[in-house]
Amino acid sequence: MRVWRTVVSNRCLGFTELRDVNAVWRSVLDLGVRYTWRKGHCIESHGELLFLDKGQVRLTHFTLDGTEKILWYINQGCLFGETPLFDPMADDRGSVHICAMDCVVYAFSKDRVEHLSRTRPDLTLNLLHSMARKLRTLSNQASSLYVDDVLVRTCKFLARRLLPDSDPLTADPGISRQEMASLLGVHRITLYKVLRQQEEQGLFGPFERHAVTILRPEEFFRLVNS
Repeated sequence: MRVWRTVVSNRCLGFTELRDVNAVWRSVLDLGVRYTWRKGHCIESHGELLFLDKGQVRLTHFTLDGTEKILWYINQGCLFGETPLFDPMADDRGSVHICAMDCVVYAFSKDRVEHLSRTRPDLTLNLLHSMARKLRTLSNQASSLYVDDVLVRTCKFLARRLLPDSDPLTADPGISRQEMASLLGVHRITLYKVLRQQEEQGLFGPFERHAVTILRPEEFFRLVNS
């Protein structure tokens, strides 16, 4: 049995998922307003800072013709909604948070956030840290969309979802190929063709929603870190 412990470049951060980066905010959930939303619910901004207690949310941008571009996925233990809270705009309908599964969310009003900034400076530092992480994520994503081909983007996406100690090396995409295509900034048919080609050439095993086997790890990591 060979366990792969290869260091993955920070260039992969553009396709990472955020999880538990704001877990310290659980200590003040009693100060927020609790909401439960079903899968598919579009979360409207009311100038509040939101904390995802359970579930998964995706940030999606829609063009004028209705084309969807997924920017990232947020998992439990993360804050979101910072931009409309701190930089509100009169007409900011291009991007929307959508529940990718049933969610439990806590909302903090702007007054409550300002109060916490005075009484709990550790929470403010944590919020700044996560905002910097998101900025890095978007920066790396923009760079990858500009310079990387579809195969390299696909490998970077899978590298952030490798199953620990898997043998053979296996990744869990966790989303459909259509959602994956949106995140990677390509048409789903283009992605399908690339995946099929790499299956035929022996880089990947059959592509499934929760398991993709990496058959040639050395080549895979070379592409990831390119």
